[in-house]
Amino acid sequence: MFSFKANKPSAFYWLKHPQHYLFFKIFTWFWVTIIGTVTALIFFSNIGALNLVSNEPLQGPIEKNLAYTAKSIERSAFKHKRSLNSILSHPRLSKRKLLYLSAEQSEDSLTNKTVPANIDLSLLNFTKNMPPQVVFTEQYQAFGPVQLTLPEGTFYLYEIDINNQPPLFIRLKLMPGWIKISIAISASLILSFLFSRNLIAPINSLKKAAVKLSSGDLSARAAISANRKDELGVLGRDFNSMANQLELLISSQKRLLADISHELRSPLTRLKMATGLAQMQANEASQPYLVRIEKEANQLDKMIADVLQVSRLEAKSQTLSLQKQSLQVIVEHVLNDAQFEAKQCNKQLTISGDTKVTINCDEALIASALENLLRNAIKYANNTINITLSHADTVHIEICDDGPGVPNNQLDKLCEPFFRQSDARDRVSGGTGLGLAIAKNAITAHNGTLVLSNKDQGGLCANITLPIIKE
Repeated sequence: MFSFKANKPSAFYWLKHPQHYLFFKIFTWFWVTIIGTVTALIFFSNIGALNLVSNEPLQGPIEKNLAYTAKSIERSAFKHKRSLNSILSHPRLSKRKLLYLSAEQSEDSLTNKTVPANIDLSLLNFTKNMPPQVVFTEQYQAFGPVQLTLPEGTFYLYEIDINNQPPLFIRLKLMPGWIKISIAISASLILSFLFSRNLIAPINSLKKAAVKLSSGDLSARAAISANRKDELGVLGRDFNSMANQLELLISSQKRLLADISHELRSPLTRLKMATGLAQMQANEASQPYLVRIEKEANQLDKMIADVLQVSRLEAKSQTLSLQKQSLQVIVEHVLNDAQFEAKQCNKQLTISGDTKVTINCDEALIASALENLLRNAIKYANNTINITLSHADTVHIEICDDGPGVPNNQLDKLCEPFFRQSDARDRVSGGTGLGLAIAKNAITAHNGTLVLSNKDQGGLCANITLPIIKE
């Protein structure tokens, strides 16, 4: 017997290696995305040309200090009768940060210090009629304005703080909104895409492998890296281990069935020989019983032969005797027998199209497949069996009957060995359940396809496609 043991890491392993936890990866990628977005914003804020101006209301000690400076200048101008130039050149003011008195006419504006060439104070003009603000530009910060009424006229006082490198929050604030949004979206999309692909890739691989496995491809495996240690990696390796055990189990089951069938042929042959000898010596009253025994032995012999053929075809151990053969010759031989059988059942067999094409095939195997499909159609048809033959890039053969059809949920199971639509086990209604399985595997062995479907008006259709080997 086969056992399956999941590869589950211990709790201590997860405590020791939290980076292998899927939760940890999601948590880490979330913060990596945020940090990456902020880093991109900082990077582009350092290399971008920022010529914009931003402002916020001015409050607190800086506003009070600026108002006090304005009153001091007014008091010196009116009380001490000093000119504005002499006031600004006073050591108490000249040692302070750059003070800018903006006049209505720009040429009348004054400063307490020489203004560097890269400083454009005209950017402050839009704030003259506003309450005190903190104005951010690329080269400086300005605090103001505070309106002054002096003998020389009306001025607006600003205190300028020149920055060689604007603070980070100012650079980010001065970046255009569309750039900030574009950077945030781009960084998030790129990092989220990389994480999603890393997360979804093993899930898609598991999905594809599960679909193939469910359709009968026992060799299907999930492409999971051995270096992946998270839950998805463990799940993928457990899935592959399960698939290995399943393939081994089913292969062993098929091999056991084939071996048993093969071993049954020897005693069955002896039984048939003994029956033949008994018929030669038995009286007339015993003959019907011996004939019945012989008939059942022959039926059992055919069933065993079918089981062996299905087993060899499914295991792909059947040696194909491939030869170039006219498909028309193969079909004609099969149709002759089918026509005779249909007449015996008072049913009509109609044929359309032609098969004047040469294919590379095992004649006996293809003939067996067609014979099984036709016999099944004749068995379940009410009155008519239609056969359509055509070829282009491939050979197409369609065999349809006008019988009751098959429930759609059982169509995929019809070609499974020993499957019967009816629960009855007698040969009249159920047969041996191997004919369609032989047909399916024989056609598949020739790289063809067999698809069963119900007709809208009732009845079952078998659609066969076989490749044409071009010279």
